[in-house]
Amino acid sequence: MNVKDIYDGINSMLPPQLEKAKLVIDSLIESKNNQRLTNIDYQIKYKNIACIRCGSTNLKKNGHKCGTQRYKCKDCDKYFSATSKTILNNSRIKYSQLKCVIKGILDVKPIYKIALESQLSNTQIYNLEMRIFSILEDIYINEKLKEVVQIDEKYFRVSFKGTKEDKMPRQSRKSGSKNLTPGISKDQICVIVAIDSYDTIIVKVVGNGPASTNMIEEALKDKIEDGTLLVTDSKSSYIEFAKKNNLELKQIPAGGHNVEGIYNLGELNSLMSEIETYITYEKRGVSTKHLQQHLDFVKYKKYLKYTFEYLEHNEEMLKDIVINNTELKCNDISKIELPFDLEEYKKWYERNHTD
Repeated sequence: MNVKDIYDGINSMLPPQLEKAKLVIDSLIESKNNQRLTNIDYQIKYKNIACIRCGSTNLKKNGHKCGTQRYKCKDCDKYFSATSKTILNNSRIKYSQLKCVIKGILDVKPIYKIALESQLSNTQIYNLEMRIFSILEDIYINEKLKEVVQIDEKYFRVSFKGTKEDKMPRQSRKSGSKNLTPGISKDQICVIVAIDSYDTIIVKVVGNGPASTNMIEEALKDKIEDGTLLVTDSKSSYIEFAKKNNLELKQIPAGGHNVEGIYNLGELNSLMSEIETYITYEKRGVSTKHLQQHLDFVKYKKYLKYTFEYLEHNEEMLKDIVINNTELKCNDISKIELPFDLEEYKKWYERNHTD
């Protein structure tokens, strides 16, 4: 039922009926906001409940646990509930709290502010944010780039934010300190950014140092349809990548703004500006370990903007994170590996100490 249908139904009521309806609605809102949230209603409405092991829908109900319906798969004998492998599994978070967390994430509020508003701890918010980002990563993972694809690299300084002092591979830097290493070095993380004619986006952390053909291959291999035209800057790595994958290539010469007066990197530059704003200014830097998760969120937020009205963003994000699974557990968040070889970085840093 859309907003217009709801409005038409309410508008047909007489004033006494409206007053009674308001009392009922207010009571239901207060009750729902304070309920422990499960995804059973969302699963039924938006996604068929299926076995978390084999994907079968040949199921039978198998009682309740903590108020949540449990199931048994008739094909593989797996027991599970609608919340299994979701962020709601074994969670007592309320609808009002999760709604507050989602709004805070979309508004790019600091963790401590979201914690205060949702009455959760900083640790709970941090873990929720990382697990939510891990869900968003997989939503558009199978989409391929086609027609005209703009590609470039974005670089961020290596950050060990959140790492304990005794585990740091180098001295901590003061906030706002400048990058004293000239050019692109091992102290910078390379992110491959690509966008096509249909606003399909790929943003991939590929390692530290200048972008090589192997890095570009890692980010884009099997993610570009045959017959696609690539538009890039004059870097030689793209020439080798295009030849290897039988793709047509148009390169903008150094100091130029377009090629053949038609092809440019306008949409890509706008996207990279949004990424820069989020990472550098809104988040004030993120740990390199979690950079990919934050980039996935930027991409997801862009899709929301393309697809839905602004007032629908919170509801759509809530639906996506409730019905989709995540393999990332709270205990595994700190174990996420760096996207580069730490030992090589230590050796490079000892040779090129810049602090």
